[in-house]
Amino acid sequence: MISPGHKHSSPSLSQKRSPNDINHISPFSNSAFSANSSLSLSWPVKDPFEARLLHHYIVACSDWIDVCDSRRHFTREVPKRAAHFPVILNAILGLASRHLWLIEKLEEDHSQPYVDQCLQSLIIALEDPLAHWDENFLVAVILLRLHEEIGEDDEQCHHFGTARILNSISSFAADGGLRESASWVSLRQHIYVSLTKQQPFNLSLDNYKHSCVFREYDDEAWANRIVYQFALILQHVFEDAEHTNALSREKWTELNADTDEWYRTKPWSFAPLYSDPKAGDSFDGSWPALPTSQGVVAIGLQYYHLCKILLTIYSPNASLVGLAGLRARKSTDAAIRKHIRIIIGYGVSNSHCSNVMFQGSHILSACGAYIVDKAEQQACVEYLTSLQRLIGWRTDKVLAEVREQWAS
Repeated sequence: MISPGHKHSSPSLSQKRSPNDINHISPFSNSAFSANSSLSLSWPVKDPFEARLLHHYIVACSDWIDVCDSRRHFTREVPKRAAHFPVILNAILGLASRHLWLIEKLEEDHSQPYVDQCLQSLIIALEDPLAHWDENFLVAVILLRLHEEIGEDDEQCHHFGTARILNSISSFAADGGLRESASWVSLRQHIYVSLTKQQPFNLSLDNYKHSCVFREYDDEAWANRIVYQFALILQHVFEDAEHTNALSREKWTELNADTDEWYRTKPWSFAPLYSDPKAGDSFDGSWPALPTSQGVVAIGLQYYHLCKILLTIYSPNASLVGLAGLRARKSTDAAIRKHIRIIIGYGVSNSHCSNVMFQGSHILSACGAYIVDKAEQQACVEYLTSLQRLIGWRTDKVLAEVREQWAS
């Protein structure tokens, strides 16, 4: 077993490695993606430290991965697969080790040896097109991407790896089970990168059109529908520069109508338990109180307000000039601030669901400049600094970004 304290540099999935650099391991051998030949009726941990990591993943990490999955595949199925697929086990232990380090402020991050063992298998598998059909492969890459997201320096290596896998499979998001669940987790990961980096979506959304979420009516399905709608908006807003008419007036009208239709037809229970009719209109020293019956409800409503923010920013009215343009700009800025306050309000009101805290960080990274009141800016700083303490999400770079936006 590799010592938890062992440290060395880690390769990324986007790097090519010579066969001489690592062991000659078939991506479908016992050490990678095929089940171990000698199966044992026990959990795959070697000592109390690994048992603690596996338990931490189950109770502290999988919940926010599964927030939009009613069947909770990453909580129930993935730990069982870790008993037979070392590539998944190492990804779980790497993610849990880093998250535990952040949450409990441990002296050392012991995640790297587990991540390196996982990468040794994944890098070889990336060169084999058959590996793209293996859902265990995708699960491992998603877990590595989560490990990367909560790290100090997110280089997005595994973000590009998942896009390559998903885009190579025409119906991945409609295959059901763990495979479909993993594709939706990956979609949220790509949304995060597109929004915060303000760059084109590099994931094919056509794969998602036949997903079961568009035929089911539970809360998780409704949340995933608005997640997909937000992805569509991002796709059109941040289209490649040469596509100058990426978001035409007609397309904007269609996207806005579809967003409003989602809100109009959502279940009656898909709403906060109570909200002030003027919630978010202004900042009065605290964020709007918006408790919900389930975390997934708060997630879905946050994505609705994310949709409205981008649609407001890229509204055809935003191009008006003269006095009409000035009035429209003031109205636009006020509307954006209201949506930001509501998104953060859902987060702080439902902080027991870790995932609802992320969206406030993401939108402040992209749109923090719209917050102009000094007291509200300080409240944003306090919100961002609380994220690492509460959920292990590092916000140092986001804080630097918003402070730069406020200073300019």
